[in-house]
Order: sequence, then C-alpha cells, then structure tokens
Amino acid sequence: MQNILASLKSLGRTRLFALGAAAALLLGVIGVFAFRGSTQSMALLYGDLDLNEAAQMVEDLNKSHISSTTSPDGTSLYVPRDKVASARLLLARDGLPSGGAVGYELFDKSGTLTSTQFEQNINETRAMEGELERSIRLLRGVRNVRVHLVLPHRDLFSTQTSPSQASVVLDIGRSGRMAADGILAIQNLVAAAVPGLRPQNISIVDTRGDVLAKPGDPDSTAGQESTLEKLRSAEEQRLAQAVEDMLVPTLGAGHVRARAAVTMNTDEIRETEESYDPNQQVLRSQQTTSDKNVNTEASPNTSVSNNLPNANANQNNRAGSSDDREEETDNYEIGKRVRVVNQTRPRVSRVSLAVLVDGTLSEDKSGKQVWQPLGDAELARITALAKTAIGYDKSRGDDVNVVSMRFMPDGGLGFAPESSSMFTRETLIYVAEWVIPILLALGAIYIALRPMLRRGKLGLPALAGGAAGAGAGGADVGAGAGAAGTAALARSAGPALIPADGASADPTVSIEGVDGQMRREALAAVLTHMGESPRETVFIIRNWLAAADVKKGA
Repeated sequence: MQNILASLKSLGRTRLFALGAAAALLLGVIGVFAFRGSTQSMALLYGDLDLNEAAQMVEDLNKSHISSTTSPDGTSLYVPRDKVASARLLLARDGLPSGGAVGYELFDKSGTLTSTQFEQNINETRAMEGELERSIRLLRGVRNVRVHLVLPHRDLFSTQTSPSQASVVLDIGRSGRMAADGILAIQNLVAAAVPGLRPQNISIVDTRGDVLAKPGDPDSTAGQESTLEKLRSAEEQRLAQAVEDMLVPTLGAGHVRARAAVTMNTDEIRETEESYDPNQQVLRSQQTTSDKNVNTEASPNTSVSNNLPNANANQNNRAGSSDDREEETDNYEIGKRVRVVNQTRPRVSRVSLAVLVDGTLSEDKSGKQVWQPLGDAELARITALAKTAIGYDKSRGDDVNVVSMRFMPDGGLGFAPESSSMFTRETLIYVAEWVIPILLALGAIYIALRPMLRRGKLGLPALAGGAAGAGAGGADVGAGAGAAGTAALARSAGPALIPADGASADPTVSIEGVDGQMRREALAAVLTHMGESPRETVFIIRNWLAAADVKKGA
C-alpha cells in the first residue's frame, strides 16, 4: 500500500488531476448508463390525444400504479412496454379515449331536477355532435373531425320553423384529399342522424380551408357547379384507377401512377330533325273503280226522209248504246325519319391521361444495381392498354402520354431506407454504452500503471526503499541500502546508457519525473558518483525528502 501511495505521489499534480478527471468521467458515464439501463423501455399507448383526456388518462394510470410519460406537446402517452395491454383495458373501462367528443353518456350524470330546458337542448346538441364525430372518425382517411349542428327551432309567436343545418371540419391527414364518394357518405350520414336535415344544408371543409361540399339548392347555379365538379372529379378518379388496376399486376403496386384530366361539356342541346327519302316508296293503299253503261233504245234521226211514208222500210233497227269506264287510285308512303336530341346532362368532351411508370434494375459488370428506363416497345404496349382502359376516342381529341422515370423508395412518401453503413443509431448507442467506458477504464489503468512500470524498470523503487531505510535505521544501514539501490540503478540503466555493439546512439535520454532530456555522459557520471559515494547520496536523498515533507506541511 505504501509503495502504491508513493507511486501516486511521484506522478505529480498534473497527472493526478488528469487521472482523477478520467476516473470521474468514467464513473459518471457508468452511472448514466446504469440508470438508463435500469429504466423500463416505454411504448406508445395512444397518440393524437385531447389534452383533457390525456390528463384524465394519466390520473387513472397513476391510481393503478402504472408509470407513464407524455410527449412534449402532451398529445401522446407512453407506458412501459409490458403494461400496454393492461393499460388499454383499464382505460377502456372508463371509456377512454373517446376522441375528445362527448356522446350520449353526457346524460348519465345530468341533474334532471335542476337543469333548465335550455341546458337540456344544449346537452342534446353536444351529445349528437359527439356521436357524429365518433362515427365519422371511423371512416378511412379521417384523422380528426369536428361537427357543429343547428337543430330546428321555432321562435315564439312564429309559425315557421328554421331548418336544420350542419358544418363538418375534416382532418384528412397525410393523403390530403378524400374521394367524392367519401364526402357523399359523410353528408348522408349526418343528414340521416339529425331530424329535418337535408344533405344540401351540410357544409364540409377540410383543415387546409378547401370546401369539399357547399350548402345550397342543387338546382341553383352554385349547386349545379358543385355537382359538375363532383362528376368531373369522380370521372377522373375512375379513369386513373382503371389504368392503375390494369398495370399494377405487371409493373408492381409502387411502380405506376396514372392521372386523368377530363373536360366536361355542359351545353344543353335540343334538336329535332325530319327528313324524307324519295328512294324509299311503299304502297300504302290502292283503290280501283269500274263503271259500264248500256242503252237499248235507238236514237232516231230527224230528217226529211224520215218523215216520208215508208221511210224506214229498208233500214235495220239498231239497239241502244254502251259505255265502259275504269278508275284506279294508288297511295304511296315516302320514307321519313324524325330525330329528336335532348341533352341536358354534362358529358365528356375530351380526356387527357398521363401515366408514369418505373424502369428496371439490372446489374452491371461490377455487380452494382443500375436503373434503366423501359424500352419503346414496352411503352407502346402500355400506351395501347391505357387507351383501351379509358375508351380512347381520337375524334374528340383524347391524349395519352406514358413516360418511364425512376421512382423514389415508397413513392417518396415513406421513411428513407436505413443506412447500410456502420455508423447507424444502434451502433452509436452500443459504442457509447460499452466501447467508450472500456476505453476510458483502460486509459485510466494505463495512466496509473505507466509511471510505476517505468520506475520499476529503472530501479527507482529500490532506491526509494534504500532512502527510506536510511532515514529510519541510521547512516550505516542507509549507506548499505543506498549502495545496493545505486548498484541496481546502475545495472538497470547500464544497457540504456551504453550502445550495443559500439553503434552510435542518441546522446540524450529521457527520465521519468525530469523535464527535458539529459545527456548520457552526465547521467553516467552521476551513477558513477553514486556508486563511489553512497553515503553522500543517501544524505542528499534524505534532504530532498525532508524538504518535500516540510513544503507539504506548510
């Protein structure tokens, strides 16, 4: 123990301070990682919480002796990983989380004797709003929702009742848009849940300020514009989805994107056309009339000869006369075509389609992955399929463009792939927990043992032992011990002072505890003098020790 203390004293203040700082740092790092390792790993229990609900959930967990922490904004709650299931069951018993909405459970604890009619009406409105918010939040793509209702009421001394109205605010989340069918579903859901509410009295907006559904009469100008926009958006989504559904089985789910732009024609056409074809004649009716007259009486001629006696003796008597007449009437129908066109609904007048497809990955000679776009033949086949899917019509000016470009991982929407280098987050944590403490410990051990090893190599411990013996046992004993220590020092330092095989060496040498370097000849002369005069050497060392003790005591 004394040798260790003596070795520590011989290090000097600078080295002792460095050794103490390294030990303190090592203990601090070990303590931090020990404290961190003793804590349990936390897992997310619920996120996007209302602050009031988060406070109530923390209180319930604390009552059940379940530790919990919250995020800096208070909207996320964390519990130990092995307590997630039990914590959720515990909170579900109290109806948490409810999404920040209060439903019909509001009437469970209401005072029926002291509440007024106004309070009852307000509670009814709040309950209906809360129930609608819970129902709408279940729809896919809706992250949060707020519903405001205006229930029908009749003013005093009034015979008219104001209609019900509703306003819905949607937080759609990362996607940023919702299909027209989803908007229509929300309108029908709210209209069916509120008495006297019609879908055209519901206004729906999102958190970005975009109007998804405008209130008003569908037959008005604003209502017609909204209907036209819905039809156009639905048609665009239908065409784009049809193209993607056809190409995804071949190219992959994350390697094709299609977008369509539809131009709608809203002109109302009322047209009547009547045409006749003379080449198309059809006998419609035929009428034939025959007439024949016969007269048997002769018609005498009045003349002078006829008035003479026996004037008709030599004449033949002719019987009457006859008359035949035929009449035929034919009625023909000429070909006739009547065309009536009445177009009042919007119709598609032009379709523009853009299809973006990914390329292929192949390995080069060095084994690296190289991206290559699709060839012209492949793009032509994809273009033909896209035209067939959308009902391409060249006469109305439809346009289809297919381009091959490189896609980002996950379509540019997901997280970046983890780095394959060695400097990952897990690697840095492992280095901080194990490698750095081990290096600090080895460094502290090396700093502590290096001076002791060097002094032992030069024989200084023996010299120090001889000096201590001289100070304790007298001059004669100290002289003998000092001679032995001097001899040991000379034997240990001799090889360092004398070059091997007579080769030239550095004329200077470094000694522990001495600033700068000493010449070999001077060190050799000191050793020689110590060997020749051990008694003087002992006295000198004793004086050094005494001066150090006096200085230390002062």
